[in-house]
Formats: sequence, structure tokens, C-alpha cells
Amino acid sequence: MTSGLNNHIIDVVGTEIQSPVVEYHNQKIDFQYQLWRINDKSVCAREKYNNLSNHSTCTLEAKQFFAETCSYLQSRPQQHWKFTKTKNMYCTAAANFKPTIAQISTPTETEAELWDAKQSCSLLTLEARNTGSKKVHREKEQACSAYHQMR
Repeated sequence: MTSGLNNHIIDVVGTEIQSPVVEYHNQKIDFQYQLWRINDKSVCAREKYNNLSNHSTCTLEAKQFFAETCSYLQSRPQQHWKFTKTKNMYCTAAANFKPTIAQISTPTETEAELWDAKQSCSLLTLEARNTGSKKVHREKEQACSAYHQMR
């Protein structure tokens, strides 16, 4: 009997970390919650370090999922404690979760040339400091002058 009561208290308070994965618009959204609060940093964590573009898409879908779930639960009220805690959890996430917005683009030819010029200037600056060579110093001056003219 105490085991059942203990499990009920743990469930009501929500002390154990839960890690659901839901499919929403063909997107798998993973997150964790504890104490009936979604951990924002855990949303779409499996994509976080693999692919920034996919992570961004996942978090945008998660924000929409939280909002739709909140709206759905608000439109169908129930008197059970678990319903209320679940509704509050999703509505709080819908209001507070900030998705990652990432746009990845290919640099233009001019941007790539500018980046190459900056790298050349920086590397030759380091080499000139380390070697003290007059030849390297002249190369650095030329590379840095070209870079500054491009900016």
C-alpha cells in the first residue's frame, strides 16, 4: 500500500525526469520535463550537436506543437489533476519557449575572398611575430594592405 501511495505522490509532484519523443508534422520532437515543467534546453537535444539547420527546424516545430497542444487541452477541460498539470506544462512552454532560429547560407564570392584575405593577413602576422623574418614581414604587409583595401 505504501508503494502505491509513494508512486502516486511521485507522479503528482513529477519529481522523476520524463523524456517523451513526439512526432509532429513528420518531425520527431524530443524534450524532457520534470516537476511538470519542460526543460527548454532539452527540446530537440538530439539534433542540437548534429545539424544546426535541423535543430532550428525541430525547435520551431516544437514551439508550434506546444501551442497547439495547449490550445487543444484548453478547449477540452477535464477535472483530473494530471490533465491540469499537463495543460499548464504545455501552455507555459507555448508562452515561454524560444526556438533556435538558424539560417545557413553560402558566402558570396566577395565574402569568401575577404575571408581568405583576412586569414592570410592573420597567419602572416603570427608568422612574422614568431620568426622575425624581413621577407615574411613584407609578405604580411602586402597581405594586410590587400585585406584592408577590400574591406
